[in-house]
Amino acid sequence: MKNFIKKIGAVFLSLTVAASLLVGCGTKSTEPDASADKGAFRTLEEIKSSGTINIGVFSDKSPFGYVDENGEYQGYDVYFANRIGQDLGVKINYVSTEAANRIEYLQTGKVDIILANFTVTPERAQEVDFALPYMNVALGVVSPEDAVITSLDQIGADDQVIVISGTTAETYLEKNNPEIKLQKYDAYAEAKTAFENGNGVAWANDNTEVIAFAIENPGYVVGIPSLGSADTIAPAVTKGNATLLNWLNDEIKALGEENFFHADYEATLLDTYGKEYEDTLVVEGGVTADTEAAASETVAPKGTITVAASPTPHAEILAEAAKILAKEGWTLEVTEFEDYVQPNLVVDSGEIDANYFQHVPYLNDFNEKKGTNLVAVAAIHYEPFGIYPGTKTALSELTDGDVIAVPNDTTNEARALLLLQDNGVIKLADGAGLDATVKDIVENPHNVKIQELEAAQVSRVKDEVAFMVLNGNYALQAGFSVARDAVAYETSASTAAKTYANVLVVKAGNENNEGIQALVKVLKSDEIKKFINDTYDGAVIPFED
Repeated sequence: MKNFIKKIGAVFLSLTVAASLLVGCGTKSTEPDASADKGAFRTLEEIKSSGTINIGVFSDKSPFGYVDENGEYQGYDVYFANRIGQDLGVKINYVSTEAANRIEYLQTGKVDIILANFTVTPERAQEVDFALPYMNVALGVVSPEDAVITSLDQIGADDQVIVISGTTAETYLEKNNPEIKLQKYDAYAEAKTAFENGNGVAWANDNTEVIAFAIENPGYVVGIPSLGSADTIAPAVTKGNATLLNWLNDEIKALGEENFFHADYEATLLDTYGKEYEDTLVVEGGVTADTEAAASETVAPKGTITVAASPTPHAEILAEAAKILAKEGWTLEVTEFEDYVQPNLVVDSGEIDANYFQHVPYLNDFNEKKGTNLVAVAAIHYEPFGIYPGTKTALSELTDGDVIAVPNDTTNEARALLLLQDNGVIKLADGAGLDATVKDIVENPHNVKIQELEAAQVSRVKDEVAFMVLNGNYALQAGFSVARDAVAYETSASTAAKTYANVLVVKAGNENNEGIQALVKVLKSDEIKKFINDTYDGAVIPFED
């Protein structure tokens, strides 16, 4: 007996860097929409109705937001903003924003969203509502290479450190190192110029920015690459704008499913930072290593769900489901079986909670013959039956006496024979349907011989027969793909394919068990559907009720 228990583990990322380069464009406005009212915000529906969204971004801060030589907004934040406008179906009015006025612009209704390298802090969260994060960040300190600052202790009483007003660098140094004199600027470009002119011994800012500065400007070194705690960058909306906030959170989660922010990085940051910083910087789906770890640590355990399954694809799908269930407090234990009998017997006896390996026709036949009392609680996927090459590669090559191997269990043999009939190899008696056996063959133009074998043995006679008709799971185990290898197969629209959907099965009376219902919900989720589609190349298809 082979047991599998899948648990969630936290992966802790060491935070270092981020930045941008170029991409995207939008409405070339640097002024807020004139209709903005002080103290007001626009709901999601109002934004959609207007056809325009006002988004605050930096205009002079490459890597995040800047205006290129053509007058177009570019950068990591802008790439994201462009997608927001696209998915909302509205035009973007870009509003040039400074660090110090980000909160003000939201509170006065001058912008609907701030996407300007806005680090999440408890203090800021009292003033605005942050959506889910899309980037990691920390503080860093850059200095001239001939006088590198590697520790804040090196900064003398008469020295000054350049910061931008309204940034986390200013807040951190004033709180933790009040003895350090700060030279403050409102704009990124002003701070950069002052530093290049030698007005300060160092420049403290987000590490993403100071590292980019050092890379782009020879003669400077980031002596302190990480200062203080690791933080995140997130979009912000006006306090109380729940409709827009909820939409943004859903958008970030959806974009995470397509690895959007990795694409954003590669389009805008790769040339600056290289591939090595990508996973350190990017936050997909709003989930950071810390939040994932916290979730796994704080979730209350709910119990254990035991399932009997065939190795492929059933146990593999359950392994993916186990990750999701763990986040909800459930432990999933999967026992793999190589046959079609024991998984039903152990569920009927109560040894195991459920099984996942069979379709309803097989289940009904098993109940009738074995006297078990098992019921299906949900259809999860179906596996198209296929005709696969043995010694021959096309059905047109069939000659008298060729052998075709099929499963010998009642329902799967009928399915195999129906597929052979659909492809002109044989003809079955009218009404044979799902009860068909070789005795129902009424026409056999090629005089093929049907070799009946236990389902797991069919693929093993590949070199001895012209063709094989295989169950989807056994085809996968043998290394076959419906899309690539099958000579013919059941289409997704076929009655047979829908009839033979693979189901989650329990003993009658346990259908509403809390653990079983949790498992059904996960197995029918979009996450599992995506996993199936991405993994099995059409050989396994999610069942849609």
